[in-house]
Amino acid sequence: MRTKAYGLVLCLGLAVNVSAQEIEHETVTVKDNNKTKNMNVAQSIESVDNGFIMKNIGGSLGESLEKIPGVSSITIGSSQSKPVIRGLGFNRIAVIENNVRHEAQQWGSDHGLEIDQYAVENAEIIKGPSSLEYGSDAIGGVLKINTLKVPAKNSLSGDIKFTGKTANGLLSASTSVSGRKESIFFTLKATAQDYADYKIPTDYVNVYSYKIPLNDHRLRNTAGKEYDFSFSTGYIKNSQKIRFTISDVMMEGGFFANAHGLEPRNVDEEYYDKSNRDIQQPSQKVNHLKTALQYDKWSTYCNLAVNIAYQHNKREEYSQYVSHGYMPTVCPEDYNGNPDIEYLYDKNTVSANVTATFPLKYGNLKMGTNSEFQHNRIGGRCFIIPEYKTLTFGMFTSIDYPIGNWLNLQGGVRYDIGKIKTYEYKDWFASKGEYLERAENFDKRFKDFSFSSGIAAKVQKFNFKISAAKGFRMPLAKELAANGVNYHSFSYEVGNSNLKSESSYQLDGEINYLSRLWSITLSPFAGYFDNYIYLNPTPKFDRYYGNGNQIYNYTQCKVFRYGGEADVRLTIDNRFVPFHHSKIELVLNGEYLNSKQLSGDKKGYSLPFSPPETFGFETTYTRRLKNADKEVKTKVKEISCGFDVKCAAKQTDIVPPENPTNGYQVYSVSATLTSQLFGHETALSARIRNIFNTVYYNHTSYYRLINVPEQGTNVVINLTFKF
Repeated sequence: MRTKAYGLVLCLGLAVNVSAQEIEHETVTVKDNNKTKNMNVAQSIESVDNGFIMKNIGGSLGESLEKIPGVSSITIGSSQSKPVIRGLGFNRIAVIENNVRHEAQQWGSDHGLEIDQYAVENAEIIKGPSSLEYGSDAIGGVLKINTLKVPAKNSLSGDIKFTGKTANGLLSASTSVSGRKESIFFTLKATAQDYADYKIPTDYVNVYSYKIPLNDHRLRNTAGKEYDFSFSTGYIKNSQKIRFTISDVMMEGGFFANAHGLEPRNVDEEYYDKSNRDIQQPSQKVNHLKTALQYDKWSTYCNLAVNIAYQHNKREEYSQYVSHGYMPTVCPEDYNGNPDIEYLYDKNTVSANVTATFPLKYGNLKMGTNSEFQHNRIGGRCFIIPEYKTLTFGMFTSIDYPIGNWLNLQGGVRYDIGKIKTYEYKDWFASKGEYLERAENFDKRFKDFSFSSGIAAKVQKFNFKISAAKGFRMPLAKELAANGVNYHSFSYEVGNSNLKSESSYQLDGEINYLSRLWSITLSPFAGYFDNYIYLNPTPKFDRYYGNGNQIYNYTQCKVFRYGGEADVRLTIDNRFVPFHHSKIELVLNGEYLNSKQLSGDKKGYSLPFSPPETFGFETTYTRRLKNADKEVKTKVKEISCGFDVKCAAKQTDIVPPENPTNGYQVYSVSATLTSQLFGHETALSARIRNIFNTVYYNHTSYYRLINVPEQGTNVVINLTFKF
């Protein structure tokens, strides 16, 4: 019976396709904000380039993308964040870098993307279930990143970028060089940044009812540094391309010393306040190495793409040895390892994907497979997840069928199988004469199918989209087998080996109106989860192994979600006589999300860390000088200035023990000067964020749990020199 059902869905899916096609599509440009919308696909997709990222540069890539409606981030500190699309993050968002799934420790609340945002050429945000082409983890959407592009023939070019920030004393330098002869090409990129303890607009915070004074408004021990490097070389000729890439991201940073565990009073403030740029324990070291071999061949009959990659992610969390429960008061001399390493994760990933696109008389047929193997080893004196291995394989087919120049039908189906194996773990110390077993050996297998279908239509100045899709996600090792303290979310987490795969069914729509003056977009959606996995707080506290933290259990429930985004833009430029050489752009956008649990212990409540309703307003004036096009080695070409405000409503739709978060308004101003300096293009920009030093709280920040507000006034200066 199930086989017949899969066959029926396959036949239906082959009539229409919603996958993110690699073929070229006509796009509609959203007026000069370094963003584009692809109107030829049924999903809601937005693309941004490096100019957008640099204009809105944050402490991490997730923060730099927050101006896109429907996109937010879960933050901890000034340099770590995870992208969130329509309220879904962590392993519900697939991150694809250069057609390779980025695999790190995505499940951790404080584990960032480990991607050099200065190296990003462009990024594509796909909203809604995208499991069809990208498999498990794309149940909420996709962040697709491109850091590589093939240089023009017989060219050699590059740039140097410098960034400075006042809130955390950041100093950053980044450079890239790329070149090509006839067929051989290369790209080299490197970034280095160093930052201090960051400032907040208050001189104390309350941690678990204890008043913690701050020195010079700084969160002590939140300094860090990062070094990124990537090199790519390849050969392109006769309708084929082969490319090899290697990249390495190295990070080191501290955790807020007064908020690691439940010991805010036992901190030597004089020791931590001696310098605001040193990194003391508690801290972390992260290294992400990635190598990839990519082959592309295109012809009139088939476009073939093959990607093979290896990734190594190593993460070490340090803190001074502290005895909890039955742990020895002093670390024994025969302890096997470094007693200051709290957690250690060492993950190796090998992946391969192949896609083939066949041009048809009308439209395109696409077929592909994805496979991946992961092995994550653990270490350190503390425990939260066991060592595990995963193996996944999926295959999909989709079709794109245009009707004339105004209608495009799309659809496809996918089938996935996966296996996860966890390994037994026993404490290294005895509890009442026995070594407690925290995790046991078990094998779990999962299988599921995904489908999508949709329509994209263009009628005069209107573009319409509607799509229906099913996505899925396999449970993580943490959700299945956790049994320990998460010091970053202040909880003791317990997994559930009986969890089932998540399935999501979602309906998306989009209406876009584009005229000489206006660009207006409305993007509503509604979705249903039949087995949403979440951490459910209990009234119990673990005094023996959890350092007194509240116990949370992983469980599942049914969830209904709905909401949408809106974007309205007015552009007056040199097409109008009074505005020769000038342009004024006004932007108003907003987003809304509502989630409700339909079953389980928290029936009737929302989901944890649900972003509140927000809207933003931005106005930009640009003036291109009259002599901008003259052949002069040194000249000012263009100036622009802008003002924007972000407003968030009070978030009262919470899940206990969450607390409501007050609304806020944050104002910023910016200015940019583009010039020709000694024959080279140069851009100098300055942005002042939170100009009124407003005290406000981000509902999706983990530091909000301990009443730490966001950064105060922050002056960000960028200088880019191209050669």
